[in-house]
Amino acid sequence: MAYSYEVPLSYTVNVSLTATPSGLADFNTNSIAIFTNEPAAFSENYQAYIQPSAVETDFGTNSLTFKMAQALFTPVPNFRTGGGFLYIFPFKGTNATAGSLTTADISVNVENFKTVTNGALNLTIDGTVTQISGLDFSSINTLADIVTVIQNQNPDIYITAGENSITFASKRFGADSGVLISAATGEDITDLYGENYLNGAAATATPGADATGQTLAEAVRAAQQQVYFGGVLSTQFTGNDETLANAQAIQALDCTYFNEMTSLKNMAILGKNIQAAGLGKTRSLAYSNNPEDAKIAIASYATIAKSVNYEGSDTANTMNLKTLTGVLPDSGLSDTYVLSAATNGVDIYGNTGGLSVVYSNDNNGFTDDIEANLWTKKAMEVNGFNYLRQTNTKIPQTESGMTGLKNAYEQVCERGVRNGTIAPGTWNGAIPFGDPEDFKRAIEERGYYIYSIPVAQQSQTDREKRKAPVIQIAIKRSGALHFSEVIINVER
Repeated sequence: MAYSYEVPLSYTVNVSLTATPSGLADFNTNSIAIFTNEPAAFSENYQAYIQPSAVETDFGTNSLTFKMAQALFTPVPNFRTGGGFLYIFPFKGTNATAGSLTTADISVNVENFKTVTNGALNLTIDGTVTQISGLDFSSINTLADIVTVIQNQNPDIYITAGENSITFASKRFGADSGVLISAATGEDITDLYGENYLNGAAATATPGADATGQTLAEAVRAAQQQVYFGGVLSTQFTGNDETLANAQAIQALDCTYFNEMTSLKNMAILGKNIQAAGLGKTRSLAYSNNPEDAKIAIASYATIAKSVNYEGSDTANTMNLKTLTGVLPDSGLSDTYVLSAATNGVDIYGNTGGLSVVYSNDNNGFTDDIEANLWTKKAMEVNGFNYLRQTNTKIPQTESGMTGLKNAYEQVCERGVRNGTIAPGTWNGAIPFGDPEDFKRAIEERGYYIYSIPVAQQSQTDREKRKAPVIQIAIKRSGALHFSEVIINVER
């Protein structure tokens, strides 16, 4: 007899296959965005790049955009070592200009300069009077030689010789930059203001102008709605007020603003204001050789800062004593400016024993601290979200659920220990939360401590909102050795 019906196997064994919900990928804090006000060969809002040749195609060999992009890819390691990508966003912001002063035709005065052995020049640079003296022109033959003699006194100003004239230009940009010339005073000097020398009365002064159009801060905020990046560079030249406003706006975002200062004196003005305002996410490099080279230098700086592969072991770095590939040391540095950089939290690029290196300074943290904090924040966000997301049921509002959530955050801390941004040590401040003994022991043994109040002690309001008790985490940064003092006792 044939059976017309079979009881399905699923009646006895019912199998359902479910997949774990997908989570978020980690934010790539090493990706860098260049905001360019140069013409682009594409119409999209932005383009992504993994090699500089594609940037050359889109912007041209002589563009500042390409030169900055090339500086990002050149050093080893660089932001690609850290897994970063380059994004370039065109934006509509004009450049600020620097104030300048150009002499009239003084080519016939070269012979007069040859008689001067103690010349003096009185300049007002960005509102500050500077008298340059002790100028010996006895060996000069051309206007270019005259420029060399003046430039050897290391004034914080650009001086160039034209065919018949000399131009003095401020190293700062914006409406508060400018150069004026006036009569010098002093005994036994030759005042170069006179018509037989620089002919200051006939010189033409051009004041600086502020940038106009879209601001960098506006462009960055709009761009972060499209793609995430952890570093900001710009081809735009800006004055102090505009730069400070950009720094203030970007401080509220999850990225680092890399800014160049073309005037060494500006460290005590703009650098001081950035530091005093607590704007640690702005990393400043003073570089006075020339404005375009300063943009290239800050790009080279940024790529090294963004080169840490946080998934690796002992990959953490510091900017101190790093070489910026292809960048010459700053020719304008002196003891005064080195000390100003340290006081005002601005990094500089100098020469020691034939080596060109960065000297890193503290602006509400060193650059490696700021980068490590950014990575930690974004990694914590992703791990916490993925723990809550990657379940087909729910995370119970119990101690078991809280243990799992804290373990997700602990994974980030362990990665920090592995990559070298977190290290065991002694907590020197007051114990901010948790059990004091557990806190101290955890910091000394692991470099981090994680604590939350028991679920039973949270408020009913928070419990009804299905909110986890606040999780508090303390981490001990590994720091870095930048300086050394040695005392040697010698007996004979």
